Amino acid sequence: MSFAFKKFNFFQQHEVKIHGCPANSTCHCLGGSLLYVGCDNGTVHLLDEAFQSQGSLSAYGHKVLFIAWAPARQLLVTVGLEEPGISTATLKVWEAERVATAAATAAAASSAAAAISALPQPAAASAAAASLPPLRLHKLFSSKHPESEVTALAVADDGSAAGHLLLVAVGLAAGAVHVFSGDVSSQKGKLTHTGKLQVRPDSGELWKVTALVFAAPQQQQQQGRNGASNKDPAAAAGGSSSKIAALGRSTPAASGGGACESSSSSSSSQQATPGQQWLYVVTEAQTLAFNMADMSKTILDQQGLLASGCAVLQEGLLVVARDDALYEYTPETRAGCTAFEGLKQGLAKLRRYLVVTTDDTSPDGAASSQLHLLDVRNKLLAGSFGLQGLAAVVVGPGGLATWDKAGRLVRYFEVELSTQLEVLFKRSLHKLALDLALCHDADPQLIAAIRQRWGDHLYAKAEYEGAMAQYLETIGSDLEPSYVIRRFLDAQRIHSLTRYLEQLHAAGLGTADHTTLLLNCYTKLKDVGKLDAFLHRNAGSSSSSSSSSSRGPAGGVGGGAAGMAVLAAAEKAARRHGKGGKGEGPQLSFDPETAFKVLRSAGYAQHALFVAEQAAQPQWILDVLLEDMGSFPEALAFIGMLSRRQQAQALQRYGKLLIGAAPDDTTALLMALCMPGPESQADHTGDSADAKADAKFVASVADYAQLYADRPTRLLYLCEFILFNSGEGEVPQEQQLYHTLLELYLAEQLVDHELQEAAAGSAAEVAPQARRDKARELLQRGWQPHMAQPKYDPEHALVLCRQHSYVPGLVLLYDKKRLYREVAALHMQAGDYGSLIAACVQYGDAAAGGDPQLWAEALEFFCSQPGDCSSAISQVLQHIEQGELLPPLVVLQTLAKNKNLKVSIVKDYVARQLQMEGKEIAKDRDTISRLQVETSAMKAEAAKLKRQPHVFQSSRCAASGQALELPVVHFMCGHSFNLRSLGESDRECPLCAPDFRRVLDIRRNMKAGALKPDEFFSQLDASADGFGVVAEHFGRGVMNMTQQSMASQGPAAGAGAGALGQL
Repeated sequence: MSFAFKKFNFFQQHEVKIHGCPANSTCHCLGGSLLYVGCDNGTVHLLDEAFQSQGSLSAYGHKVLFIAWAPARQLLVTVGLEEPGISTATLKVWEAERVATAAATAAAASSAAAAISALPQPAAASAAAASLPPLRLHKLFSSKHPESEVTALAVADDGSAAGHLLLVAVGLAAGAVHVFSGDVSSQKGKLTHTGKLQVRPDSGELWKVTALVFAAPQQQQQQGRNGASNKDPAAAAGGSSSKIAALGRSTPAASGGGACESSSSSSSSQQATPGQQWLYVVTEAQTLAFNMADMSKTILDQQGLLASGCAVLQEGLLVVARDDALYEYTPETRAGCTAFEGLKQGLAKLRRYLVVTTDDTSPDGAASSQLHLLDVRNKLLAGSFGLQGLAAVVVGPGGLATWDKAGRLVRYFEVELSTQLEVLFKRSLHKLALDLALCHDADPQLIAAIRQRWGDHLYAKAEYEGAMAQYLETIGSDLEPSYVIRRFLDAQRIHSLTRYLEQLHAAGLGTADHTTLLLNCYTKLKDVGKLDAFLHRNAGSSSSSSSSSSRGPAGGVGGGAAGMAVLAAAEKAARRHGKGGKGEGPQLSFDPETAFKVLRSAGYAQHALFVAEQAAQPQWILDVLLEDMGSFPEALAFIGMLSRRQQAQALQRYGKLLIGAAPDDTTALLMALCMPGPESQADHTGDSADAKADAKFVASVADYAQLYADRPTRLLYLCEFILFNSGEGEVPQEQQLYHTLLELYLAEQLVDHELQEAAAGSAAEVAPQARRDKARELLQRGWQPHMAQPKYDPEHALVLCRQHSYVPGLVLLYDKKRLYREVAALHMQAGDYGSLIAACVQYGDAAAGGDPQLWAEALEFFCSQPGDCSSAISQVLQHIEQGELLPPLVVLQTLAKNKNLKVSIVKDYVARQLQMEGKEIAKDRDTISRLQVETSAMKAEAAKLKRQPHVFQSSRCAASGQALELPVVHFMCGHSFNLRSLGESDRECPLCAPDFRRVLDIRRNMKAGALKPDEFFSQLDASADGFGVVAEHFGRGVMNMTQQSMASQGPAAGAGAGALGQL
């Protein structure tokens, strides 16, 4: 035994009282979910996971020698003797499904008999053995193949053999291996002898074949990777060397057992190729490998095996258990060995364990054995058990078991992984615990918990680097990063903390707090190189120019070269965000916002600029350029490369600062932004709708007017440039632009802040009168005659003009709004008689849509003035007389208010009015006389109709002109009609009815008008002669009509067009 193995008790024994294992077994193999056991009576027993009999098969007449399993085709291959003597040795191939079915049927049929006879279970099973013909049968010996003792059997059917054939190798004591192959899946296929391999050494008499093992192609590929899979616990543990060296090299034996010399000789120089089928042959004197494709031989070792059953295939390597060590081989050479001394009796494989049986016979001759379970990879002895009278060691479907010659069956169960780990933790074997967990494919969280305990153990021993190595492996598990961070916050362990935080970010698990802490670590260490490496990890080496290791924490731009570097970094971010694009920077492994804030606060402006550029955040870039570096030209150049919308946002945020440092350049940038871009730019921005919309974006000057609080003249130039150089409808919020520009024109003083400082308080401003002249032009430009609506708010413009007492503007706006009386009141307030007369002339003509009442107000204004206004009053009286705007009496009453006026001013006016009134009186008298005569005649005719009979002398019908024939209808109007000519309209004269209806409509309208006073007053207001309108309504009698009087009057009845008489 080797002291290189750590000893544990990870397996427990359990004796099975009732089982189906035969005491006369000779061989066994695991096939699927069953264990097949061959006996010396030619029977094959089938055992389940609990080692209970599932039946038996009578395979041979005398003895079963070997059993092998073909997993791909589910076949059972046996070699046995039909009769005593080796000459009857026969190779048989069975279908496992048919064997299981036949054995189960036979066992069920004889179960009752077995219970009654009370025979032991093996005997009962043997009595019920099923008979079944094999799928294929082949006699091993003939005249061509001399007889020899069969010592080994191997089968390969993994589908990779040539032609997808079943390969069977039979080893003989005579130093030969017979190879059989055939396609047993078809009805006509047969198993044929395809070759004989000679394995005798060149000298000596030890040539018996003791072991045969086929190496499958996928197993060769596995061992071709140095015998380690992707889940190699040694590799995962980080630091433990593999037991198996590279091909062509040997690994020294472990300490504790002597050195194992490397010796290999080959009869062929070929290398193992993935996909080839290899056969390992172990004899008493040699270990060999045969390439089944061309039957070429490679001598792996000049040592062999004296005992049978001490060679297995594990992880693609042939393991041979000799008395001094466990040797491992590849198809080319010996790969290594592990010292484990003891007289070997058997070797089996249980998952990752090698089950080694050694002879432990005592000096007194008592036969005994030792069962060892070795984890060679982890140098672990999982259990050792003493056995008496051992008959067989079986790895069945239910795990490992042994039975002795007395029929005692013992099963071995591995304890739970958690129990194993607790044992290892108590002995501080954390690395071994980790390797075991990896071998068990444990849950990642369990692996992380083991690493945490290992790290805690190392931390308690002050091995901080080793502890951190384990903590790093827990990243991504349930272990909170804060647990590790708190342990390494001490300044002396800041390097380890930095490593942990770097890995945390590399795994994409770093939060904003982690980023802050990592960057603070870099700044505390002043490790600019690592800071650069951390920031550039996802950006590539091309970005390193923006923050080289030569920059100090200040991060300032010291000259032209540095300024160009800053601008280059800014250009990259601008290209990502520029011209309508939605910039998306790389997916950084840290929170860019947190990194940016930490770097700025620590004074690493260049690095902060790099983070901003990688995150494609224009606002961050401008924060650094303007607030930290003071690079105003670079900032303006960067803003100019952004999309138009982003330019507008940037200028709103930083415009005050930029205007203070570079007013001309900033104003020029605003001019371009507030003007429509070139049409070609909008047409060549690609198919993106957002890009096209951005190219057409135009900013509003109103959003930036507050930036020019100290520089009104530049705001004036900006507004003038945009307004006078833009097309119709191209300026957004044009109304606000008009208001701003009008207010600047009307301002009393317009002085920039820098001019005030230069002139030390002197009034250095831009020509006030020139600005006021421009104000009237602006008002006219914004409200031209052809415009339906003005481009500015008239009310707002009026407020500005009143606030600044700008009379020309007020007059223009009142004129546009048709507020003529306000224009006259404005001139009256100013005392400008000439302008007042001119305004009355312009706006007092009713025919031109003016307001004639202006003259009356002007007359009243002049009469109320204390000075001599004779000339003005004469002009007003002349216009009033021409337009008949006021009654003479009203004019005289108004003039009488001024006691200083002379009669000569109104003498001619009064004479002309009296003469005109006389003519009107004479005309009215003539009209009265005529109407009185007509009224008297109508009254006389009405009285005649009421008092005197009326004679109808018409002889013809007034409608048809035919002679009147009874019945005849006569109307009081004098018309007569035949009744048939009237039809149903016999109540009124059809000839006089239209005129009568017209009169009724007039009366009805007059009555309706009496109930509409608003219409009367509107006519009164619109007429120049109000008295005439009132007299007309009185004459019609409308003034006497009320709702009560109209309700008392019934509808017109009777003979509307004359009385009706019918003969």
